[in-house]
Amino acid sequence: MMTPATMTSAAHSDVDAIAPVPDDAVRAERRGSRGRSRARDRLLDRGSQPTAVPAGGLAGVRDIENMLLFIDDDLRETALAMTRIEEYLSGVLMTLELPAIRREHVRALASDTRVLDHVDQLSETLESLRRRLAKLSTTMR
Repeated sequence: MMTPATMTSAAHSDVDAIAPVPDDAVRAERRGSRGRSRARDRLLDRGSQPTAVPAGGLAGVRDIENMLLFIDDDLRETALAMTRIEEYLSGVLMTLELPAIRREHVRALASDTRVLDHVDQLSETLESLRRRLAKLSTTMR
């Protein structure tokens, strides 16, 4: 029986076969660009760079560096949960678009409870993020 993961990878291989692959010059240009517009990319960049002392309204906040580290962590965990939920939804979509879709494929998706764990994680990290932001707002002048 195929699992959602094998169905997703099979569907990806069909998509990869028809999707145009950018040449090396285009890939190099994308990697070299500094202005990251996707929130997910910016979140990952923040996690790989040291936290700078903020200016403006956050400059006078006591222990701001630690607070921002925790907020950044919540942002990354939330984004990760959203990514995993999106992967599940993409797998469902690709499965439904399979020309030879079978009952077992749909049953495997329906019985995959991991997506519920990701929804729980999303809820928990969003709540943690909101608490930390509320704490930050009370320490600002």
